[in-house]
Amino acid sequence: MKQKMFALLPGDRRQAALCALLEDAGCTVQLLPPPEQWGRENLPPPGTVIPVANATAALRDRCAALGFRLLEYGRRPDFMAENGAVTAENALRVAMEEGRLLRGSRALVIGWGNIGKPLALLLRAAGADTAVSARRGVHRAQIAALGLRPARTDALEALLPTRDLVFNTVPAPVLGRAQLELLPPEAAVIDLASAPGGVDLDAARECGRRALPALALPGRMTPRPAAEAILHAVCAALEEDPDGA
Repeated sequence: MKQKMFALLPGDRRQAALCALLEDAGCTVQLLPPPEQWGRENLPPPGTVIPVANATAALRDRCAALGFRLLEYGRRPDFMAENGAVTAENALRVAMEEGRLLRGSRALVIGWGNIGKPLALLLRAAGADTAVSARRGVHRAQIAALGLRPARTDALEALLPTRDLVFNTVPAPVLGRAQLELLPPEAAVIDLASAPGGVDLDAARECGRRALPALALPGRMTPRPAAEAILHAVCAALEEDPDGA
């Protein structure tokens, strides 16, 4: 890696893991306070790379004014795919910590994206009867071609009574009271979607269904592999554009 100077903003356990990975690669890493607490006397030199998933406009302006290279990796396809695979493995761990066996379960994955795809394949490999819902017909065709059971995300009513393990990856309302009441009483619902999520957690409690919000699993459960996904994306970005043009 040609770039040797990095600075990291506060975050979760991934930040400490990323710091260690960068230092192992021979880089100098400075841990910064939140931007509103920056003082010029403690800042790294211009040209320092600051990797963040997604930056605010204020952070972009501040970094530009100080000559830092702000590297946003959160929407890079390579990062989203690798981070999605890490999330999918952790989702299975959440289910098993709830006392669920994957083998023989009747699983439903809602969404065919960066988390839904690897999650569905892992469930099938573990012996689960796996259905996957998607809004687009082309995605349902892909699901069927892989030997999984396709369903429409906006028409789950006939499928829900047959599912005892549900993973939602869609960050929009998909499981409200009407849908949750169709699930078997013993069903578990794990909501992996970013805020605001896709499961009505209050309705789940009221109708006696087990629903778990499971946000930011990579940082909470497997920080080093999650940090490796960040590092891979950062290295690829620097190779593509070494000078930050």
